[in-house]
Amino acid sequence: MKKGFVQTENFRLLKEAEKIVARRGAREASLVIIQGKYGVGKSELTERWASENGHVFIRAKKVWTNRAMLEDIAAALGLSVRGMAKDVENRITAHLAVSMQALIIDEADYLADMSSASKLETIRDISDVTGTMVFLVGMENFPAIVQRYDHIASRVARIVQLHPLSLADVQATCKAKSDVQLTSALVEQIHRDCMGRMRLLLNAIANIEVWAEANDWAQVDVTHVKGKALCTDFTGHLVKRGGKT
Repeated sequence: MKKGFVQTENFRLLKEAEKIVARRGAREASLVIIQGKYGVGKSELTERWASENGHVFIRAKKVWTNRAMLEDIAAALGLSVRGMAKDVENRITAHLAVSMQALIIDEADYLADMSSASKLETIRDISDVTGTMVFLVGMENFPAIVQRYDHIASRVARIVQLHPLSLADVQATCKAKSDVQLTSALVEQIHRDCMGRMRLLLNAIANIEVWAEANDWAQVDVTHVKGKALCTDFTGHLVKRGGKT
C-alpha cells in the first residue's frame, strides 16, 4: 500500500473548525470536541493534521494520573518534567502562552467519566491561562460526559462530528493508497462494505493487494473478489459484501 495522507471531507471539517475557533469572542471558549464512531479514522486524521500545522498531538491513556498527563504534555513540548506537578504545569502554560500551539488530545474519553473530571479540569486551566486551543478527540458519547460539568462545557466553542466516509472519500483514498488499479465498480463495493470507516477501507485495500499479487492481477474488478470478505473488522468479524456478517 502506498504511503501518504488523503484529505477527506472530515479533514476539511477540522480546518474549518480551527478557523472559526481562532476568531472566537471569548478567550476561554477554546475547547473543541471532535467526536465520531470507532474506525472512521479519528486518530490518523488528527495526528496528521497536528503535524501539518505545528500542533501538539498527544494520545491520552487509561492509566494516566494528573501528574502523568502533565509529564506527557511537557515531554511533547520538549520541557522538563522535574519538580512538583504544579511546576510542570507552570512550564507548560508559560510555553504555550508564547507559542500558542494548539493541543490535540486523542482518546480524550480517558480525561473524564461520570464521576470525575480532574484531568479535564487541568486541561481547562491550561487553556484558560494561555488562551491556546485544545481539541479533544473522543467517541460519540464524550460530549455527553463533558456536559455533566457546566464549568467545562461552557468553554466548548464547537463540536465537530466526523462523518462516515463518502463515496468521493473512498475513491480518493483508493486512488492514493492502492498499489493495484481498482475498477469503479469495485471501489463502489468497497464503499458499501467498509460502512464509511477508514479502518475497514484500508483493510480492504490491503486484502485486495495481497490477492492481486498472488494472482498477478494488474487490475481488480468485482468479479475477481466475488464471495470474498473485503473488510476485516478489528473485532475479528468479517464484513462481507453488503455489510452483513
